[in-house]
Amino acid sequence: MSSTCTSSTSGRARRLALVALASAGALLGGCSEVRGRKLMQDANDLYKKGRYAEAVAVYEQAEALVPTLPELWLNKGTTCRQLIVPGSKDPQTRRAVACALTAFKRLGQLRPGDARADQLTIETMFDAEDLHGLEVLFLERNRAKPDDVDVVRGLQQVYYKWGKWAQALEWCKRVAAIRRNDAEAFYGVGTFTWQILSEKGGGPEMAAYDPRPRLPPDAAAAEIPAATKNVKGKVKPAPATPAPTLPVAPPAPVPGPGALSGPLRAELAGDGIRFLEEAVRLRPKYPEAMTYLALLYRQKSFSFFGELPEWQAAIDRSNEWQKRANLARAGKP
Repeated sequence: MSSTCTSSTSGRARRLALVALASAGALLGGCSEVRGRKLMQDANDLYKKGRYAEAVAVYEQAEALVPTLPELWLNKGTTCRQLIVPGSKDPQTRRAVACALTAFKRLGQLRPGDARADQLTIETMFDAEDLHGLEVLFLERNRAKPDDVDVVRGLQQVYYKWGKWAQALEWCKRVAAIRRNDAEAFYGVGTFTWQILSEKGGGPEMAAYDPRPRLPPDAAAAEIPAATKNVKGKVKPAPATPAPTLPVAPPAPVPGPGALSGPLRAELAGDGIRFLEEAVRLRPKYPEAMTYLALLYRQKSFSFFGELPEWQAAIDRSNEWQKRANLARAGKP
Protein backbone atom coordinates (compact mmCIF):
# COMPACT_ATOMS: atom_id res chain seq x y z
CA MET A 1 0.00 0.00 0.00
CA SER A 2 2.76 2.39 0.86
CA SER A 3 4.58 1.69 -2.40
CA THR A 4 1.42 2.48 -4.38
CA CYS A 5 1.05 5.77 -2.58
CA THR A 6 4.68 6.60 -3.22
CA SER A 7 4.34 5.83 -6.95
CA SER A 8 1.21 7.96 -7.24
CA THR A 9 2.86 10.88 -5.47
CA SER A 10 5.91 10.61 -7.72
CA GLY A 11 3.76 10.63 -10.88
CA ARG A 12 1.91 13.72 -9.77
CA ALA A 13 5.20 15.41 -9.05
CA ARG A 14 6.45 14.65 -12.55
CA ARG A 15 3.26 15.98 -14.11
CA LEU A 16 3.47 19.13 -12.05
CA ALA A 17 7.08 19.57 -13.09
CA LEU A 18 6.13 19.23 -16.79
CA VAL A 19 3.32 21.76 -16.38
CA ALA A 20 5.72 24.12 -14.68
CA LEU A 21 8.25 23.72 -17.50
CA ALA A 22 5.57 24.32 -20.13
CA SER A 23 4.37 27.39 -18.29
CA ALA A 24 7.90 28.67 -18.00
CA GLY A 25 8.45 28.07 -21.71
CA ALA A 26 5.27 29.91 -22.60
CA LEU A 27 6.27 32.73 -20.29
CA LEU A 28 9.71 32.90 -21.84
CA GLY A 29 8.18 32.79 -25.32
CA GLY A 30 5.81 35.58 -24.41
CA CYS A 31 8.68 37.62 -23.04
CA SER A 32 10.68 37.04 -26.23
CA GLU A 33 7.81 38.29 -28.36
CA VAL A 34 7.39 41.35 -26.16
CA ARG A 35 11.10 42.13 -26.43
CA GLY A 36 11.05 41.46 -30.17
CA ARG A 37 8.11 43.77 -30.75
CA LYS A 38 9.79 46.43 -28.61
CA LEU A 39 12.89 46.20 -30.81
CA MET A 40 10.69 46.47 -33.90
CA GLN A 41 9.13 49.63 -32.51
CA ASP A 42 12.60 51.06 -31.84
CA ALA A 43 13.60 50.22 -35.42
CA ASN A 44 10.42 51.83 -36.75
CA ASP A 45 11.26 55.01 -34.86
CA LEU A 46 14.76 55.02 -36.35
CA TYR A 47 13.22 54.57 -39.81
CA LYS A 48 10.97 57.58 -39.30
CA LYS A 49 14.06 59.63 -38.38
CA GLY A 50 15.82 58.56 -41.58
CA ARG A 51 18.44 56.49 -39.73
CA TYR A 52 17.99 53.51 -42.02
CA ALA A 53 21.24 51.64 -41.41
CA GLU A 54 20.69 51.76 -37.64
CA ALA A 55 17.11 50.62 -38.11
CA VAL A 56 18.23 47.57 -40.12
CA ALA A 57 20.65 46.61 -37.36
CA VAL A 58 17.85 46.74 -34.76
CA TYR A 59 15.52 44.71 -36.99
CA GLU A 60 18.27 42.08 -37.18
CA GLN A 61 18.30 41.90 -33.37
CA ALA A 62 14.55 41.36 -33.42
CA GLU A 63 14.89 38.46 -35.86
CA ALA A 64 16.22 36.19 -33.09
CA LEU A 65 13.13 36.92 -30.97
CA VAL A 66 10.24 37.10 -33.48
CA PRO A 67 11.51 35.33 -36.62
CA THR A 68 8.02 34.32 -37.78
CA LEU A 69 6.42 37.74 -37.54
CA PRO A 70 5.62 38.87 -41.13
CA GLU A 71 5.64 42.57 -40.20
CA LEU A 72 9.30 42.25 -39.19
CA TRP A 73 10.35 41.16 -42.67
CA LEU A 74 8.10 43.67 -44.41
CA ASN A 75 9.54 46.55 -42.39
CA LYS A 76 13.11 45.33 -42.66
CA GLY A 77 12.88 44.90 -46.43
CA THR A 78 11.30 48.33 -46.84
CA THR A 79 14.08 49.87 -44.75
CA CYS A 80 16.80 48.09 -46.74
CA ARG A 81 15.32 49.57 -49.91
CA GLN A 82 15.98 53.04 -48.54
CA LEU A 83 19.71 52.26 -48.62
CA ILE A 84 19.66 51.39 -52.34
CA VAL A 85 21.13 53.95 -54.73
CA PRO A 86 19.34 53.19 -58.03
CA GLY A 87 21.80 52.20 -60.74
CA SER A 88 24.73 52.03 -58.34
CA LYS A 89 26.85 48.88 -58.05
CA ASP A 90 28.78 49.88 -54.92
CA PRO A 91 29.05 47.31 -52.08
CA GLN A 92 26.58 49.13 -49.82
CA THR A 93 23.89 49.10 -52.50
CA ARG A 94 24.52 45.43 -53.29
CA ARG A 95 24.15 44.56 -49.60
CA ALA A 96 20.97 46.61 -49.36
CA VAL A 97 19.50 44.88 -52.42
CA ALA A 98 20.32 41.44 -51.02
CA CYS A 99 18.86 42.43 -47.65
CA ALA A 100 15.59 43.65 -49.18
CA LEU A 101 15.16 40.64 -51.48
CA THR A 102 15.83 38.20 -48.65
CA ALA A 103 13.32 39.97 -46.41
CA PHE A 104 10.58 40.01 -49.05
CA LYS A 105 11.21 36.35 -49.87
CA ARG A 106 10.75 35.50 -46.19
CA LEU A 107 7.58 37.61 -46.08
CA GLY A 108 6.20 35.60 -48.99
CA GLN A 109 7.00 32.34 -47.23
CA LEU A 110 5.31 33.42 -44.01
CA ARG A 111 2.31 35.02 -45.70
CA PRO A 112 1.83 33.43 -49.16
CA GLY A 113 -1.28 35.44 -49.94
CA ASP A 114 0.38 38.82 -49.37
CA ALA A 115 0.80 40.42 -52.81
CA ARG A 116 3.21 42.97 -51.36
CA ALA A 117 5.99 40.37 -51.20
CA ASP A 118 6.00 39.87 -54.96
CA GLN A 119 5.40 43.52 -55.84
CA LEU A 120 8.18 44.77 -53.57
CA THR A 121 10.55 42.13 -54.92
CA ILE A 122 9.94 43.36 -58.48
CA GLU A 123 10.30 47.01 -57.46
CA THR A 124 13.59 46.22 -55.70
CA MET A 125 14.92 44.46 -58.81
CA PHE A 126 14.01 47.53 -60.88
CA ASP A 127 15.80 49.74 -58.33
CA ALA A 128 18.87 47.53 -58.67
CA GLU A 129 18.49 47.59 -62.47
CA ASP A 130 18.59 43.80 -62.52
CA LEU A 131 16.98 43.83 -65.94
CA HIS A 132 18.24 40.40 -66.93
CA GLY A 133 16.79 38.90 -63.75
CA LEU A 134 13.48 40.65 -64.39
CA GLU A 135 13.45 39.44 -68.00
CA VAL A 136 13.94 35.84 -66.86
CA LEU A 137 11.27 36.23 -64.15
CA PHE A 138 8.62 37.75 -66.44
CA LEU A 139 9.30 35.43 -69.38
CA GLU A 140 8.87 32.43 -67.10
CA ARG A 141 5.58 33.82 -65.84
CA ASN A 142 4.48 34.61 -69.39
CA ARG A 143 5.07 31.02 -70.44
CA ALA A 144 2.88 29.89 -67.56
CA LYS A 145 0.16 32.52 -68.15
CA PRO A 146 0.42 34.05 -71.66
CA ASP A 147 -2.68 36.21 -71.16
CA ASP A 148 -1.56 37.83 -67.91
CA VAL A 149 -1.55 41.51 -68.89
CA ASP A 150 0.46 42.59 -65.84
CA VAL A 151 3.28 40.25 -66.86
CA VAL A 152 3.17 41.48 -70.47
CA ARG A 153 3.35 45.09 -69.31
CA GLY A 154 6.20 44.15 -66.99
CA LEU A 155 8.18 42.88 -69.99
CA GLN A 156 7.37 46.09 -71.88
CA GLN A 157 8.76 48.11 -68.97
CA VAL A 158 11.88 45.94 -68.68
CA TYR A 159 12.79 46.18 -72.35
CA TYR A 160 12.11 49.90 -72.55
CA LYS A 161 14.30 50.60 -69.53
CA TRP A 162 16.92 48.36 -71.13
CA GLY A 163 16.93 50.55 -74.23
CA LYS A 164 15.34 47.82 -76.36
CA TRP A 165 12.45 49.94 -77.58
CA ALA A 166 11.46 47.67 -80.50
CA GLN A 167 10.96 44.69 -78.17
CA ALA A 168 9.13 46.90 -75.69
CA LEU A 169 6.76 48.01 -78.44
CA GLU A 170 6.04 44.42 -79.46
CA TRP A 171 5.09 43.51 -75.89
CA CYS A 172 2.91 46.62 -75.74
CA LYS A 173 1.06 45.40 -78.83
CA ARG A 174 0.44 42.06 -77.13
CA VAL A 175 -1.78 43.82 -74.61
CA ALA A 176 -4.02 44.95 -77.49
CA ALA A 177 -3.93 41.42 -78.90
CA ILE A 178 -5.14 40.05 -75.56
CA ARG A 179 -7.78 42.76 -75.07
CA ARG A 180 -9.15 43.09 -78.58
CA ASN A 181 -12.26 45.01 -77.53
CA ASP A 182 -10.52 47.37 -75.11
CA ALA A 183 -10.09 50.85 -76.58
CA GLU A 184 -7.55 51.76 -73.91
CA ALA A 185 -5.30 48.84 -74.90
CA PHE A 186 -5.08 50.19 -78.46
CA TYR A 187 -4.70 53.73 -77.12
CA GLY A 188 -1.74 52.50 -75.06
CA VAL A 189 0.08 51.30 -78.18
CA GLY A 190 -0.46 54.64 -79.89
CA THR A 191 0.75 56.72 -76.96
CA PHE A 192 3.77 54.46 -76.43
CA THR A 193 4.67 54.80 -80.11
CA TRP A 194 4.47 58.58 -79.78
CA GLN A 195 6.71 58.42 -76.69
CA ILE A 196 9.36 56.49 -78.62
CA LEU A 197 9.26 58.82 -81.62
CA SER A 198 9.27 62.00 -79.55
CA GLU A 199 12.33 60.81 -77.60
CA LYS A 200 14.18 59.69 -80.72
CA GLY A 201 14.41 62.71 -82.96
CA GLY A 202 10.93 64.15 -82.51
CA GLY A 203 11.52 67.01 -80.11
CA PRO A 204 10.30 70.63 -80.14
CA GLU A 205 12.91 71.76 -82.67
CA MET A 206 11.39 69.40 -85.23
CA ALA A 207 7.84 70.55 -84.50
CA ALA A 208 8.89 74.19 -84.90
CA TYR A 209 10.52 73.64 -88.29
CA ASP A 210 8.63 74.72 -91.42
CA PRO A 211 10.23 73.34 -94.61
CA ARG A 212 8.30 75.57 -97.03
CA PRO A 213 10.62 77.77 -99.15
CA ARG A 214 10.64 81.48 -98.39
CA LEU A 215 12.59 84.59 -99.23
CA PRO A 216 15.50 85.40 -96.93
CA PRO A 217 14.70 88.30 -94.57
CA ASP A 218 17.24 90.60 -96.30
CA ALA A 219 16.02 89.83 -99.82
CA ALA A 220 13.44 92.62 -100.09
CA ALA A 221 13.77 94.22 -103.48
CA ALA A 222 15.53 97.55 -103.17
CA GLU A 223 14.29 100.43 -105.34
CA ILE A 224 16.38 100.66 -108.50
CA PRO A 225 17.29 104.32 -109.26
CA ALA A 226 16.41 105.61 -112.73
CA ALA A 227 18.98 106.89 -115.21
CA THR A 228 20.35 110.30 -114.24
CA LYS A 229 22.43 113.06 -115.83
CA ASN A 230 25.83 114.01 -114.55
CA VAL A 231 27.08 117.56 -114.13
CA LYS A 232 28.12 117.72 -117.77
CA GLY A 233 24.67 116.79 -118.95
CA LYS A 234 25.58 113.30 -119.99
CA VAL A 235 23.17 110.53 -119.19
CA LYS A 236 24.33 108.09 -116.57
CA PRO A 237 22.71 104.68 -117.19
CA ALA A 238 20.78 102.98 -114.42
CA PRO A 239 22.48 100.02 -112.76
CA ALA A 240 21.65 96.59 -114.09
CA THR A 241 18.65 94.89 -112.53
CA PRO A 242 19.86 92.14 -110.21
CA ALA A 243 18.65 88.61 -110.73
CA PRO A 244 15.52 87.91 -108.63
CA THR A 245 16.06 86.09 -105.34
CA LEU A 246 14.33 82.70 -105.32
CA PRO A 247 12.59 81.34 -102.23
CA VAL A 248 14.57 78.65 -100.48
CA ALA A 249 13.78 76.26 -97.65
CA PRO A 250 15.54 77.03 -94.37
CA PRO A 251 18.08 74.45 -93.22
CA ALA A 252 16.39 71.55 -91.45
CA PRO A 253 17.34 70.73 -87.86
CA VAL A 254 19.94 67.96 -87.58
CA PRO A 255 18.63 64.82 -85.81
CA GLY A 256 20.68 63.78 -82.81
CA PRO A 257 22.31 60.40 -82.16
CA GLY A 258 19.87 57.51 -82.12
CA ALA A 259 17.14 59.50 -83.87
CA LEU A 260 14.56 57.63 -85.92
CA SER A 261 14.10 59.28 -89.28
CA GLY A 262 13.04 58.72 -92.87
CA PRO A 263 10.95 55.68 -93.83
CA LEU A 264 11.37 54.01 -90.41
CA ARG A 265 9.83 57.01 -88.62
CA ALA A 266 6.97 57.16 -91.14
CA GLU A 267 6.35 53.42 -90.74
CA LEU A 268 6.31 53.53 -86.94
CA ALA A 269 4.05 56.58 -86.90
CA GLY A 270 1.70 54.93 -89.37
CA ASP A 271 1.55 51.82 -87.21
CA GLY A 272 0.71 53.85 -84.11
CA ILE A 273 -1.92 55.77 -86.08
CA ARG A 274 -3.66 52.52 -87.01
CA PHE A 275 -3.85 51.46 -83.37
CA LEU A 276 -5.28 54.83 -82.36
CA GLU A 277 -7.83 54.71 -85.16
CA GLU A 278 -8.96 51.34 -83.82
CA ALA A 279 -9.27 52.91 -80.36
CA VAL A 280 -11.55 55.59 -81.83
CA ARG A 281 -13.55 52.94 -83.69
CA LEU A 282 -14.13 51.10 -80.41
CA ARG A 283 -14.88 54.35 -78.56
CA PRO A 284 -16.05 57.01 -81.04
CA LYS A 285 -15.97 59.85 -78.50
CA TYR A 286 -12.36 59.46 -77.38
CA PRO A 287 -10.72 62.92 -77.43
CA GLU A 288 -7.46 61.68 -75.85
CA ALA A 289 -6.96 59.19 -78.69
CA MET A 290 -7.81 61.88 -81.24
CA THR A 291 -5.24 64.21 -79.71
CA TYR A 292 -2.54 61.56 -80.01
CA LEU A 293 -3.58 60.93 -83.61
CA ALA A 294 -2.84 64.60 -84.23
CA LEU A 295 0.50 64.25 -82.45
CA LEU A 296 1.48 61.11 -84.37
CA TYR A 297 0.66 62.69 -87.74
CA ARG A 298 2.92 65.55 -86.68
CA GLN A 299 5.68 63.04 -85.83
CA LYS A 300 5.13 61.41 -89.21
CA SER A 301 5.55 64.77 -90.96
CA PHE A 302 9.16 64.95 -89.70
CA SER A 303 9.98 62.19 -92.20
CA PHE A 304 8.99 64.43 -95.13
CA PHE A 305 10.91 67.68 -94.72
CA GLY A 306 12.29 67.16 -98.22
CA GLU A 307 8.94 66.10 -99.71
CA LEU A 308 6.56 69.02 -99.36
CA PRO A 309 3.32 67.35 -100.60
CA GLU A 310 3.71 64.46 -98.12
CA TRP A 311 4.68 66.86 -95.34
CA GLN A 312 1.65 69.07 -95.99
CA ALA A 313 -0.68 66.05 -96.13
CA ALA A 314 0.54 64.88 -92.71
CA ILE A 315 0.16 68.39 -91.26
CA ASP A 316 -3.37 68.66 -92.64
CA ARG A 317 -4.35 65.33 -91.09
CA SER A 318 -2.83 66.41 -87.79
CA ASN A 319 -4.92 69.59 -87.81
CA GLU A 320 -8.07 67.65 -88.71
CA TRP A 321 -7.66 65.26 -85.79
CA GLN A 322 -6.95 68.10 -83.39
CA LYS A 323 -10.20 69.78 -84.45
CA ARG A 324 -12.09 66.53 -83.91
CA ALA A 325 -10.52 66.18 -80.46
CA ASN A 326 -11.62 69.70 -79.53
CA LEU A 327 -15.17 69.01 -80.69
CA ALA A 328 -15.28 65.71 -78.79
CA ARG A 329 -14.17 67.43 -75.60
CA ALA A 330 -16.89 70.02 -76.07
CA GLY A 331 -19.46 67.24 -76.50
CA LYS A 332 -20.14 68.16 -80.12
CA PRO A 333 -20.47 65.58 -82.95
